[in-house]
Amino acid sequence: MIRGIDITRLASTETSARSCPADKCATTAASYKSDPKELLDKALKYWIATEPIRRERERNIRYRCGDQWSDYVEDPEKPGSYVKEERIISRGGKIPLKHNFIQQYVRNICGQMLSEPQQPVVVARSSEGTVLGEMLTNALQACHNVNRIGTLNMVVAEEMLLSGMACLKVRYSYSDSRGISDGRVECINPNRLFFNTDIEDPRLEEIRFIGQIHDYTLDEIVTTFASTPMQEQTIREHYAGRVDPGRVSAISERERVSFFNSPEDGKCRLFEIWHKEGAWVDYIHDYADGSEESGEGLEEEAVRENEHRRKIALEAGLDPEAVAKVAYHKRYEHRWIVSFVTPDGELLSERETPFEHGEHPYVMATMPMIDGRFRGMVSDIIDMQRYINRLIVMLDFIIGSSAKGVLMVPENAIPDGYSIADFAAEYVKANGVIVYRPNANKDVPFQVHKNSTAIGAWEMLSTQMQLIEQVSGVSGAIQGKAALSGTPSSLYMQQAGNSQLNLSSLFETLTDLFRRRDEKLIRVIVQYYRQPRYLATGGERAGNTASMYDPQAVRGMLDFNLVLTRSTNTPVYRQLYDDMLMRMLDSGYISFEQYLESCPMPFAESLLARIKQQRAEQQQD
Repeated sequence: MIRGIDITRLASTETSARSCPADKCATTAASYKSDPKELLDKALKYWIATEPIRRERERNIRYRCGDQWSDYVEDPEKPGSYVKEERIISRGGKIPLKHNFIQQYVRNICGQMLSEPQQPVVVARSSEGTVLGEMLTNALQACHNVNRIGTLNMVVAEEMLLSGMACLKVRYSYSDSRGISDGRVECINPNRLFFNTDIEDPRLEEIRFIGQIHDYTLDEIVTTFASTPMQEQTIREHYAGRVDPGRVSAISERERVSFFNSPEDGKCRLFEIWHKEGAWVDYIHDYADGSEESGEGLEEEAVRENEHRRKIALEAGLDPEAVAKVAYHKRYEHRWIVSFVTPDGELLSERETPFEHGEHPYVMATMPMIDGRFRGMVSDIIDMQRYINRLIVMLDFIIGSSAKGVLMVPENAIPDGYSIADFAAEYVKANGVIVYRPNANKDVPFQVHKNSTAIGAWEMLSTQMQLIEQVSGVSGAIQGKAALSGTPSSLYMQQAGNSQLNLSSLFETLTDLFRRRDEKLIRVIVQYYRQPRYLATGGERAGNTASMYDPQAVRGMLDFNLVLTRSTNTPVYRQLYDDMLMRMLDSGYISFEQYLESCPMPFAESLLARIKQQRAEQQQD
C-alpha cells in the first residue's frame, strides 16, 4: 500500500480500475493459538489410520531382502495357532528355498532410471531472462550436487515400488561439513510420516495436516528451542523419565516405530506438525498501485490513508471521489502453521510458515490413487513370488526323494574278505577293482535309476516365471538377455519398448515428484540466498554472470518470467549436442572459442584457457 503518495502520482491514478483481480497477497503474521493436545490427538489418529500402509510396506521390504518365508499361517498340527511358514516347511523335512525375483525386479527398475539421468533446467519465457534462467539453473544444479540427488532419487524410486508412496522434505539448513547454509532435501521414512487420510485427489492437493516423528537427543532439543536457562529447565522437565541412555535397541526394533516412545538409545520423541488454521484478517487493496496486503490492524491504517489522500486531492484541485483509494474488508484465510509438540502434549514452538511459497516443506507422491487408495507395485508380484518358491521347494523335495543310482547288492555277491563298507568304497573309487569268483548261485549287483515324477511342476514353474515377467514389465528383452535365433533386431527393440509400458505410470509419477521438489527448492533458494555466492556446478561451465548468483536480480521475478523444465543428460544426448556444435563450427556460424565455451568435452575448458592466455601474451608483446 502506498503511504504519503505525492500529488503527481495521485493525479495519474484518478482513472485506475476499481476491481480487485489478484489472487495472492503479501501476508503478515496473524495470531494463532493451537491446542497442542488436540494436534497430537489428530496426529495419532492419522498415524493409526496409515497402519495398513506401513504393514504392507514392511512385508514388501521383507520379500525384497529375501525373507520370503516369514508370513504367519495356521499351524496344521495345532488348529487356531499360527507359526511362520518356514517352520512348517522345515518340520516336513524340506528346505525353505527361494528365488528372489523381487530383488532383481527392483534393481532393474532403478537401473532403468539411472540409465536415463535428467537434470533440471530453468528456462526463461522472455529473451531478457536468459541469463537469469541460466543463473537459477546453476544454483539449482549446485544444490543438487550438495544434496547428492542421484542417490536420493534411487531411494525414492525404491520406496515408491515398496510402499506406493514417497515423501521428500525441502528446507534451508546449515551444513556442518561445508560451513554454510544451503537448500536441503531429505527423504522421509513413511514409518515416521502422518497426514490426513481423507484424500481423494491424486495430486494430493487436499492435504491440510501433515507432519513427521523426530527422535533427537535432549541437548539437541534444548539447543533448538531454549533461549533462556528457565526454558531449558522446562524442556528437561517435559522429558524427565523418557530418556534411557543405557538401553540398546536392536535394528528390528527401530524398524517398527511406535508413536510416543523412541526406540533409539538416549533419544527423545518430538512431533513436527504442519496444519492449516483459519482466522479473520484485514484485507486491503490499493488501487493506486495494485498492491495487496492482509493481516491484523490494517483497517485503521487504510482509513487514515484514504483521508490523507482526500486532503491531498482537495489541495490539488482534484475530485476526491475520482482518486484511487484503499479498499478494505474482513476475510477468512487459511495459512500453514508449524507446531513442535512433546509426547506429553506440551507446545515447544509454533509459528506461521517461514517460507515465502506459503506452504509446508513436504512434497508427496503416490502411485495413481483411486478413491484414496494406492499400493506399491511389489505387492502385485508377491503372490507369484510365493508360488515360485513353493514350486522350487516341491521340485527339490521330489528330486531328493527319488532314487538316484542306488546300488542293489545281494549278500551272496559280496566277495570273501569284503565288508559292505569295503565293497561300497571300492565300487565308487576311480579305477576301483573288486575281485570275486563267478558262481551260478550268486546274484550280480545292479544299480537302480528312477526318473522323478514332477507332475508338471517344471512346466508350471516356467509358466510362473513368464507371468511374473509380463506383470512386472521386467522381461528378458529389457534385461538384455539374448534373443531367440532368427529374432529381428526391430522386433527385439519393440519387445523392450512394450515391456516398459508397464512402468510408464511409475516413471511419470516420479518425474512429477521431482519436478515439484525442484520447484519448491528453487523457491527456497530465491528466498534464502541473501548474499551473492559462487555456484559450484560440478564441472559444468557457465558465463561469469551465470556462475555468480545475484539475489537482487532474481528476487520477485520467478513467478513471472521463468518456468521449470527438465533436460536429459545421457551420453547419446551429449553426443548429438557435440555433433551439432561441430557442424555449426564447420559452417562458420560460430568461432572456435564459442565452440569451446559450449562444448561438453572435458578438454574444452583447459584449451579455452590456454587460447585466452596466449592471446593476452601476444597483445602484451
